[in-house]
This record gives sequence, C-alpha cells and structure tokens, in this order.
Amino acid sequence: MQLLEYPRDSHSLDGTWQAIPDQYEMFRDYFDDFVEDDDGESAALPDDGNDEEGQPALSFESIYEPSASGDDDITDFNIYDGYSVDLPASWGEEIPEFRHFEGWVWFARTFDRAEFDEDDRTFLRFGAVNYKAEVWLNGERLGDHEGGYTPFSFEITDELEDGENVIVVRMDNSRYEDGIPNESTDWYNFGGINRSVDLVSVPESHLRNFKVETSLADDSVNVQVDAWIDGPETGADGSVALPELGVDEPLASDGDGRLSAEFTIDRDDVTLWSPESPRLYDVEVTYGEDAITDRVGLREIDVQGSDVLVNGETVWLRGIALHEEAAGKGRALDTEDVQTRFQWINELGCNFARLAHYPHTEEMARTADEEGILLWEEVPAYWDINFGDEEIQELYRQQLRELIQRDWNRASVALWSIANETDHNDETRNEVLPEMADYVRDLDDTRLVTAACFVDETDDGIVLQDPLEEHLDVVGVNEYYGWYYGDADDLQGLQEESDGTPIVISETGGGAKWGNHGSEEDRWTEEFQAEIYRGQIEGASTNDQIAGMSPWILFDFRAPMRQNEYQRGYNRKGVVDQHGRKKQAFHVLREFYESEEL
Repeated sequence: MQLLEYPRDSHSLDGTWQAIPDQYEMFRDYFDDFVEDDDGESAALPDDGNDEEGQPALSFESIYEPSASGDDDITDFNIYDGYSVDLPASWGEEIPEFRHFEGWVWFARTFDRAEFDEDDRTFLRFGAVNYKAEVWLNGERLGDHEGGYTPFSFEITDELEDGENVIVVRMDNSRYEDGIPNESTDWYNFGGINRSVDLVSVPESHLRNFKVETSLADDSVNVQVDAWIDGPETGADGSVALPELGVDEPLASDGDGRLSAEFTIDRDDVTLWSPESPRLYDVEVTYGEDAITDRVGLREIDVQGSDVLVNGETVWLRGIALHEEAAGKGRALDTEDVQTRFQWINELGCNFARLAHYPHTEEMARTADEEGILLWEEVPAYWDINFGDEEIQELYRQQLRELIQRDWNRASVALWSIANETDHNDETRNEVLPEMADYVRDLDDTRLVTAACFVDETDDGIVLQDPLEEHLDVVGVNEYYGWYYGDADDLQGLQEESDGTPIVISETGGGAKWGNHGSEEDRWTEEFQAEIYRGQIEGASTNDQIAGMSPWILFDFRAPMRQNEYQRGYNRKGVVDQHGRKKQAFHVLREFYESEEL
C-alpha cells in the first residue's frame, strides 16, 4: 500500500546533494574482485591504516559505507564532496557535461536526527527516481525500486542514528529491454531524483492511506471511505469527518488492517465537483494518535452510450496532451512550472488534459482539482513491451498500483490509461491487457479505464478493430491524418456507432517550428500545422461517437530520435514551443474549444 505523504507534516530532504557518476559501475562493490582478506571480506591496506610513509590507506569499502569517503583519502570517490546538485533535479540539466549520460549515478547527503520532529516510526520517501534506485542509510541497505515516475518509501526507524545520518542512493537511468518503458521511446530519458525526498514520521499504528469514493442517487450523494492501518490494530477509535457538510462518522474495522465507513449526504447540501465548479471539501481521517486532512472533491464519472458523464451530465472532453518537461530543468518541475502549464491549458479553453506517457508529478493532479481540469493519467506501457514475461507483468501491476494509490482521491482524475500504441495483432498483448484493465478496476472502479489505440483503414472506411475495445470504458485513438498519412479531414471517414464505446482522439496533429512561415502546403510551417488542426476539428466535431480530443501536444519536447533540420532533438508537434511561444495551431484550437459547436 502506497504511503500517503502529501497531506502530512514531513521534513524535506530537498536541496544540495552530492552526485558521483559511475559509468563503469565499479563503486557498489568497490574492487571486491581485486582485494579480499583471509575471510573473503574486502579490506583496507595496510591493516594499520597508514603505510610507512605516513600516507592514508586505500579503502576498499563500497561507496554506500559512510567510512569509505573522507577528506584525507585517496579513494576514487567522496560522497561528501561530489558534484553538487540541488534536488529535485534531472541531474544532466544541472551539470551540462553529463547531459547525455545514461547509467549509474550515486547521490548522497547527510542530515541530523535532531533536525526533524520524530515520532514512533520514520519513513524515507522518494517522489520519483528515474529509472532504478537502490538506497542505503548509514551503510545499511534499505531496498530498491524500479520505475521512474511513481513514489516509494522505506522504513528507517531502526537505521537512524543519533547525530549525523548518511543517505546514499544509486540511480540508474539506463534503458532496459525488459523495463517499462523499454529501450525505445519517443521522449528524452531524464535521469535523476526528479521529485522531492522527505522524511515522514508517524505513530506506531498509523494511517497508511485512505480512499474516498462517490456515487450518486436521485436525491443523495453516497460516500464510501476506506482506510488502511500500518502497524498493530490497537482498538483505537477511527473516524472520518467532512466538517463543512456536518459529517462525522466512525470507521469500522474488518480486523485485517482496513477501516471503512459508508454514509449518505443530501444532494442539495453538496456542491459536486465538476469542471465548471471544482468544489473541494476537507476530509479528516483519524485513527488513534494519527490524523490526515486532505482536500477532496465529490463527484461521479461514468459513461452512457458514447457519452462521458460527470455527475450525470454529458461532457465533451476539450483537451490537450502534454509531457512533463521544462526547458533547462528536465522533469524536475516546480510550482511555477505547473502553474504555467495550467495557464496555457485554461487559455486554450480546455476542460481535459492527457498527462502522457507516464505518471506526472502529484502536484499536476492536485492543481487540476483546483482548476477543474479532468485528467487522463497513464503508465509507460508504451510500444513494444514483452507482455508475456511474468516479471514484466508484475512490474506493470506495480506501476499501475503506485499511480492509482497515489491519486485515487483526486477528483480531477477521470481516466486510468493502461497502454499506448501497442500492437493489437499481438495475441499475447490481447490476453494481458484485459487482465490489466481488470486489475485497475480491482484497485479503483470509480473511474474509467482507457488505452491509446490505433484504427485501421478498410474498404468500409476507418474502423476501430482493436479487440481491447470491449474491455475499455473509453477508447483512445491515436491518428495523424494530414501529417504521416492521408489528409487532415480523412478523420470524417471514421465509422460511427452512435451507442458504441466513447472515443477520445488521444493524439493527432503535426509538426511546426515556431516562426517558420509559408503556405498551408509547406510542411513544418505554422500554417501547415494549423490547417491539420482545422481538418481534424471538422472530423472530431461531426462524429457522435467521439467524446473528446487531446491533440498532440501542448509544447515541444526533447526527443532524441527527431533530428532533421527543423527538430534538432525536439518533437515539434507542440502548439507552443519549448520557450512558451504560441504557434498558429494554438489559436485554431482555442477558437474551436470556445465555440458554440460543443
């Protein structure tokens, strides 16, 4: 169960860390293959710590041992004096000479136990490390984590020492064939501790996480609250309160660490969360000495025929897709970066955004709650995943679970996406993805399950033939008519089922370099891109099965495979460039979203 940290008081370990690149992957078991003592253990030479010349001994301890580094040492690393990096950071953006480095980097910092208010138990929590992480505290290995975009934590209660404590993290942003994503992606691989690091102290028995679910009846709002206890159940009272609505209900235990409550609120007393009215309420959950307060919206997401419904009302999803990236910062966004994205999203007239192709920072969903923007969130099951491998399937479930348990209280999150542009002719994929859809529903059945799929051209027109459709609540369709093939208005040939599964055009668009002008027939010009948008808008707005769109993409982003004279390492499909300059397509899309057609 994901450790809920955001609403809690915690001690930040952001700030200056020391980074040490380890391209040859030597420092974890430093020279163990070369020098061993009689017991097979690594040793320092000579035994007394100094040679006859009075020089310091060469230590053969591994980098995670605090004693392996020092001011007067000839060891090949020093965790107390590496490259200084201010975390969170995509470290290659902080140190330009390592901008294209992929592989092992060691991060280290110290903290004093007296710096934070300590409770019975303390956890070390990472918001995200790309891609693999292994963590030590005071030379004791805490554990490891795979997956570059979701949070993880380790209990450190027994490893804490009075005075100075030393954290060492091995980050590995190598691309792996058996990873999720695998070796090939169309985005840049920003390695680093890209999100915040915190110490979280809690009572011995504490609230690990909780979930609020809402369903609507004619005249009532039905609320289910579940909470999970970490630690021995003490028989203490648990409760959930929504003070602004006069709710204070006891939580009943199932005897296995789970507490729950169900209650009903008169619908006239509640302002339901919606894009037009993003009302949030304080939800206070307590158990014994522990208490958490979070801001949660009450609302219901559903489908009916080909429509997406919010609180029973049809909503056409006026969206845009975006990556998590900022020029010069990589994936380590701050609050100002997040606010800038929502400024663009609101200026476009959107009520919806697709956070592609991996979990973005939690602050995006929390800000979307406040701004009234519905979200599509996804894991990077992207392109050619080896779906038949059982270990990959377990990693797949882990990444889904960590995302969902992090954001299942965000009213803005409407769709969980399980895959992007996977081969619908792959029989193994067609067996595994429905299982993943079921797994998502087991975790959270109050939102819609989707995936970004392809369509096929047949004698009957453009047809959705992906067998995954019957397992999805909403089908995302990625198509690039007018750019990679066909004409922009060919989308009008998409065969329509008026009561079929709702379709969201999850990607469409074309490339343009900001400031490059010409005719509507000149590829890579703003005019060409704008004309694609006009044709796509015509097709999307006239098909009753299409319930929305999220064109590709809000802003230009780094992509190593894009190297022609217009791109130079960037995907130029943004309606804004990487410096925030708007292209003509931005205004075409805004005019459509603000029109009376929807």
